[in-house]
Amino acid sequence: MEDKIIFIGDKTTIEFFSAFNIETFFANSDKEAEEIIEKIDISRVICIFITEEVFNQDKFMKFINLKKMMVIPSLKSRENKGIKIIDELIKKATGMKGD
Repeated sequence: MEDKIIFIGDKTTIEFFSAFNIETFFANSDKEAEEIIEKIDISRVICIFITEEVFNQDKFMKFINLKKMMVIPSLKSRENKGIKIIDELIKKATGMKGD
């Protein structure tokens, strides 16, 4: 069984990774990202890197909790969703209360 690393997001941000023979899937919305993820055999995936503008916390948080997904910044968005999620997970793991 071959384990995969996958990138999902806008073409401008993730196209670079295809040069390294990494599977890339272009999506411009969380709906498109969800359709891509539904077609993937998650048991064969090491990690899905997904750009923050197509990440939807309600739909994809289960993959973060399974340590199968990491939100990355994109060239288009500056929402810092990935940083916020990591901050929340660190607070939860260390027992710190939120702000």
